[in-house]
Amino acid sequence: MSAAPTIFCEPAHDLPLVDVFIHARTGAQHDPAGQEGALNLALRTLRRGTRTRSAREIDALVDRLGAEFGPSVDASSAGIHAAVIRRNVPALLDLVVELLTDVTLPEAEIAQVRREVKADIVDGRDDDRSLAGRHFRRTLFAGHPYGRPAAGTLGGLDGVDRAAAHAAFQRTFCRDNLVFSAAGDITAAELTAFADRLLPSLSAQPAPSTAVPPPKPVRGRRLLIVDKPDRTQTQIYIGNLGTQPRDRDHFALMVGNTLFGGTFTARLMREIRSKRGLSYGASSRLSRDRAREAWAMWTFPAATDAPLCVGLQLSLLERLLERGATAREVSFARSFLTRNYAFDRDTATKRLMQRLDVELLDLPKSYYSEYVDRVNAVTADDVNAALRRRLSADDLLITVVATAETLRGPLEAAIPGLRDTRVIPFDHD
Repeated sequence: MSAAPTIFCEPAHDLPLVDVFIHARTGAQHDPAGQEGALNLALRTLRRGTRTRSAREIDALVDRLGAEFGPSVDASSAGIHAAVIRRNVPALLDLVVELLTDVTLPEAEIAQVRREVKADIVDGRDDDRSLAGRHFRRTLFAGHPYGRPAAGTLGGLDGVDRAAAHAAFQRTFCRDNLVFSAAGDITAAELTAFADRLLPSLSAQPAPSTAVPPPKPVRGRRLLIVDKPDRTQTQIYIGNLGTQPRDRDHFALMVGNTLFGGTFTARLMREIRSKRGLSYGASSRLSRDRAREAWAMWTFPAATDAPLCVGLQLSLLERLLERGATAREVSFARSFLTRNYAFDRDTATKRLMQRLDVELLDLPKSYYSEYVDRVNAVTADDVNAALRRRLSADDLLITVVATAETLRGPLEAAIPGLRDTRVIPFDHD
């Protein structure tokens, strides 16, 4: 017999609005090899018809309710989000139950959604920043679930038929794999009643494993050029692995990242934009998931400035690791993080998202409740130890969207100790 459903509710009755979420604790990591994108395809097809309603009728009902309904999928989790005004909550929840329990995934609709997803993938090649980020992740996490695009690839989607999409849905949205949550003008009792009504009609198969293997860091300085013709501007990601939230030095590295590239006055922005004007923006980010995620710098200089910008980023990281952060920088970063934390909790939906993070990403239970105290406890010594333990100026993946014919040589010359260079076409699947 299934255990009681996991329920998170953040009531807020000041506005007659409700957000409802149904999340699975697993995501695209379980798409079979050769069928990448199966789960995303299944969830995007849910609105395309049930046994009693056509896709047009479902769309008309969603519009009539003034509602939103849509899926999200990443490597570690998948979700359905529905939003509506208070008076239409019962009708919207009825529709959600129908969509998740009367799953037909018509073959013709699967084919149509497959074409749409493929078109999105092709269109995404026009966004150079997304293109750089996607290839950075696919290379950094090669062979790991975090490196597989949740939407799939053009080749992988060809292997996803109705049976594969249906299997992905049944495997993921089974009774013991779900978390029900809501924020806004709704009660926990209403949410529990909704879950109790939905769960008996879902798959009773065992929930997939939530375990994620540890990724392997890049060794050496490696240059990846995503070759795109006629680029006058570049997009650059430079980085490697960061921390996992249960690591003892996670908060120390978070503070270190903030002072290096997390604010408008951080070192990266000051040295790259303010002093030299090499890139309009310059930042760094420490991502977070169940396993170690990426730490990366991002800039977007003109093609003529890209080699100089890359070289400067490498030297700034070297200087940070060699000389360390100052006590003043650490104090400012702590203050920035703790003061901005209020904006992460100023709505019921944001507070709900924190509770979901803890559940879905296997964060420590006290991650958010002790956030301010943990940040304030970080010292300059803690920051410098974490930076040197977790980051290396000698082990970096440098991903650049650029025209390889004109920039390969200058980029290679700007990277001392470069181990290898790989060039791939921008439309590489």
